[in-house]
Amino acid sequence: MTTQTMWGWEPAIYLFLGGLAGGTFFISALVRLATKDRFQRLSVVAPWVSFAALAVGLFCLVIEVEKPLQAMMMWRSFVNFSSWMTIGAWLLFASIAVFFLSAFFSTPRLVKALKVKEGVAAKVSQVTMVLGAVLGLGVAAYTGVLLMAAGSVPLWNTPLIPVLFTVSALDAGAVVVLACLLGEKAEGADAMYRKVSLASVALIVGEALVLTALLMSHLSGSVSQAIAASTLVSGDLSLQFWLIVVIVGLAIPLVLDLLTMTKIVKNKDARRVAHIAVIVLVLVGGLALPYVILAAGIHAVSVSPDVTQAIQGVYALVL
Repeated sequence: MTTQTMWGWEPAIYLFLGGLAGGTFFISALVRLATKDRFQRLSVVAPWVSFAALAVGLFCLVIEVEKPLQAMMMWRSFVNFSSWMTIGAWLLFASIAVFFLSAFFSTPRLVKALKVKEGVAAKVSQVTMVLGAVLGLGVAAYTGVLLMAAGSVPLWNTPLIPVLFTVSALDAGAVVVLACLLGEKAEGADAMYRKVSLASVALIVGEALVLTALLMSHLSGSVSQAIAASTLVSGDLSLQFWLIVVIVGLAIPLVLDLLTMTKIVKNKDARRVAHIAVIVLVLVGGLALPYVILAAGIHAVSVSPDVTQAIQGVYALVL
């Protein structure tokens, strides 16, 4: 069984960037609310990263649509609110608008250039920060819900897919926040960096557990589910899955995080290199995850009950 080829890198990039945007805004909003916007770099950079990532992601999504101009006329194309596609389209539209407003009113230079009163700008920034956090979490989850809604694809048709994509998005957002905090001079920056690093470790472990549960449930499920999961574990996508998603995106960052958090690595320069490596590797793994999940999205196959029983028997024997 070969991998699906209908969707390539463009939808995978959208899923990654959409999750990155939502995860970054949500995690950064939590930090900003907890510290009362003490870290200026985070307050300015994180909302702009969220806005830019979602904008580029939506562009990648639109160019995959057969009629992109028609799709952009949302008031005509997305009116069936019983459809996840319609709900998601309006969620993304609201999110990109709120992300932009938050980024704009959190940037002192822009506020000053347009002569907006500081009190007004601060209130708008606070409101859009809270609203954007809710929308950001929704965007992070929706990237997985979009796939789960495709009922004819066994690998995707499970609530574990939205959970997996949400956790991955939050982890990507956490490392963007870490990048903003890296080298921050404001009081409490080091302590907050450690807290976000700890959250990143928890998210990496959580992502690994959800991914394991997804594969185990599919390998012991129907033949179609087992075939799709096997594509990742030992089939055409196994190299990308194990090397990039598992080793590069999860295992190495986890080890580096633990080495720096336990202060086994004491040299300041070495610790900084380790911090940067974690940020880069998590993002690389985060991009590879939606690609391999998309590529393994094989449609259900018709197989006799005898073959189903045989495959499940082999699986039980191996375990």
